[in-house]
Amino acid sequence: MRSQVMRYQYQSGATIIVGLIMVLIMTVLGLSAIRGSGLQEQMAGNMRDRQLAFQASEAALREAEFALEVPEPPIGDQAGFQESLDQSSSLFWQDFDNNWAALSATYSADIDYVKERPRYLVEEVRFYSSGVDGNPVDLASLLNKGMEVRYRVTSHSTGGSTDANVILQSTYRN
Repeated sequence: MRSQVMRYQYQSGATIIVGLIMVLIMTVLGLSAIRGSGLQEQMAGNMRDRQLAFQASEAALREAEFALEVPEPPIGDQAGFQESLDQSSSLFWQDFDNNWAALSATYSADIDYVKERPRYLVEEVRFYSSGVDGNPVDLASLLNKGMEVRYRVTSHSTGGSTDANVILQSTYRN
């Protein structure tokens, strides 16, 4: 019995040190898993926010296109329907917020979970058509073809926060 008591007195405590190292490793792994899941949750929230903005902008785009399906679209007579604007110029895009609010129309229905209702703008774009055959164009053929009209439809929406902005654009022909 005396030999067993003597053996226990000479242990160096390696088990405690190994146990503490294992607890430290498990703690580091747990903290990194928590940080990773938090980042994934933020990414999923941002993706949801962007999808809300995209769907709202798509709804406004479709509403504007539906309004163009009449024989005489309300160009110039109604908010959001403008004659040809030069939106490709840098001036329009530099002062986008002010220009957009003055020229566009608000989507008619309520959309849940978005910060504000989407807006749309329809521009009438007139041009002389040269045909699609790829042949050289002469003045007589231009005059024979005549003026064609297309509509550039632009919609803008935000998601659940103002950080997610989506601008969609389509070209529409009656």
